[in-house]
Amino acid sequence: MNLKFINASSLFLISSLLLSCQAIKPDSEVTRLDGQQWKLVSINHRPVNNNGNAYLEFSTKLEVQGKAFCNSIKGEYELMGKDQLTFSEIVSTKMYCEGVMNLENEMITNLQNVKRYSIKNGMLYLHSTDGLLLAFKK
Repeated sequence: MNLKFINASSLFLISSLLLSCQAIKPDSEVTRLDGQQWKLVSINHRPVNNNGNAYLEFSTKLEVQGKAFCNSIKGEYELMGKDQLTFSEIVSTKMYCEGVMNLENEMITNLQNVKRYSIKNGMLYLHSTDGLLLAFKK
C-alpha cells in the first residue's frame, strides 16, 4: 500500500473505524442474567442482612428461581428491548420463618413490579417505573 495516496479524510475514516471497534465489548465482558446467582443486597434502597439467603437465578428458558429469605420462589421472566424485564407467575413455598416474613413479602411484591433492569460493576438493579426496587450482587 502506497501511503502517499492516503488523504486526511481517509485517515480520519480509518481512525474512526478503529476507535469504534474498541467501544464494543467482547462477549466475555458482557454480564448476562443467566448462569449467575444474584444475591439480594437491598430492597427499596435499604440494605438487607442476607447471608446468601435471598437470591435469584435466571435460566436460558426464561425461568427464574431462587429463595426469598425463607421460602423457595420460581416464576417466569421476559426480556424486551435492551433493558426491559418483567416477571410473571411468581410462586413460593409457604413456610413461616420468624423475623423475615416482611422482607420476603416485600421482595416478592417488588419482583412483580419490575419493568426494567441494569447491570453495572457486578450488580443487578431491578427498577419499577418509579425507581429502584431491588439490588443484587453476583
